[in-house]
Amino acid sequence: MMNMLQIIRHPSIWRLLGRILVKGVLPFLLGLGLMIAGGMTELALADQTSPAIATLKLYDRSLGASTQYIGACEGNVDFKLSDLEDLGLNTYRIYGGMSRWETEDDDGIYGYPSIAQIKANPDVVNWDWWDRVMTQPEGGSDYAFSGEPTELWQGSASTLFATLKEGHIRPVLTLRNSDPGWGPDWALQLNPPRTQEDWNEWWQHVFATVYWLNVRHDYQVDDFEIHNEPDNRQQGWGGNQADYFELVRVGADAIAHVYQTYLPGRDFHIHAPKTVGSSRWPADALNAIPTYFNQVNVHNYDWDISAYVRQVRGWMQGTIHERSPLWLGEWGTYTEGYDDLYFSLNLIKNMIRMSQPGDTYVYGSHVFSLYDWGRGYFAGLIDAEGHRRLSYYALRMGVRALQGGRPVLLTGMSDDAVMAIATRDDQDQINLLLVNDQPQAHTLTVDLSALVSDGTGTLWEFSERVQDEAIAPLVVTQGELQLTLPAYSSQLAVIPAAPLPNAVPN
Repeated sequence: MMNMLQIIRHPSIWRLLGRILVKGVLPFLLGLGLMIAGGMTELALADQTSPAIATLKLYDRSLGASTQYIGACEGNVDFKLSDLEDLGLNTYRIYGGMSRWETEDDDGIYGYPSIAQIKANPDVVNWDWWDRVMTQPEGGSDYAFSGEPTELWQGSASTLFATLKEGHIRPVLTLRNSDPGWGPDWALQLNPPRTQEDWNEWWQHVFATVYWLNVRHDYQVDDFEIHNEPDNRQQGWGGNQADYFELVRVGADAIAHVYQTYLPGRDFHIHAPKTVGSSRWPADALNAIPTYFNQVNVHNYDWDISAYVRQVRGWMQGTIHERSPLWLGEWGTYTEGYDDLYFSLNLIKNMIRMSQPGDTYVYGSHVFSLYDWGRGYFAGLIDAEGHRRLSYYALRMGVRALQGGRPVLLTGMSDDAVMAIATRDDQDQINLLLVNDQPQAHTLTVDLSALVSDGTGTLWEFSERVQDEAIAPLVVTQGELQLTLPAYSSQLAVIPAAPLPNAVPN
């Protein structure tokens, strides 16, 4: 039996609360009673009523650019380039660190070599260790650190990074001395680093990782996060905020040395502070260590990501990072929801919020997670058997409409029950993405006269019945298009438009 605090904190209660207005009080009370009795059941979707009528006008005016990068965090049960390509993802987040690639001190001598020795001669690093662990991992899996051997994807770090390079997918790599299991054991003595020997080991690990990936090999891994949720002790960071800031400084020095010495002229990116949602650490990091990172990166699992994104952007104002890229390194859910229609529709709504130019804009993001972590631990968009959960298709349709820094067109909607965004892709197609998470269908008259006079297009739908499929041709007549958006659905209208003035043909 749940107590009242557990009920309030249970993630499903917030989905129920969000449905009170659209589903009525009686289903809400029924659902609450079922949860108190010991379990949560999904409410049946309300029957559709007569469609509401709305108008939508698109203007030939760009407000700014949509989200540049949309990706996912890794999961340990699988990794397939075909999945990333099917989704259209252009970035992938990987949890690296000592527990993954330095389970024991790589040379067996704590504190050796020193930072100065490595800077003088990189071959003092035990590259035999790094070659072995990155190409021939324990048990055949680069995820040996994270779960039961029989559940893990079989493959090496070198295979993973080579595959991402082949797919032109931007890796974002977490560097950390300890993970949520507080491993590896030998690294506890540098969690946090205090002595010079501690700092030697941390600097060497960061240097060796970056050097192996980009100098000894050319995997084009140029984005690095310093730890993961250092403000959340459950993620394995043993120090305080000041300790974390020093970890960033020393880690940034190791990364910068690799690029300045061996990869001159090549850009690299350091993401910080990688904190949990609602954390105030980003404000402190912007004040204390602004020159040691150039990408602001936070986590945000809110049902509506807008409020915290606005807060972080407010902290960025007036700093050297006022115009720096803002990333959501984790969003979505780490509890439940990817098989839920209402959650899936909200996933698209958050993607729209992140692509709207302004104070909710997000440059890049990683939904957590693409694959499961083990069986029954963290559920991703794809399960351990390779089955794609409902939200997979919602994300796919959103990526197709929004990703790539496209011009976002000004729109005007007569009914705010429907969320809408329109982008123009590099093929001069208008991509109109609509979400209706209400129990009533909506009939829309879309005014495209500023962009298209007559033409044809394609209508895609995501719903419980149709999972990101083309459902009908579209006809624009005298600049007007008629659409019917069913209850609890999202649609994507793709319509060729006239080329922009002075556009260069592809």
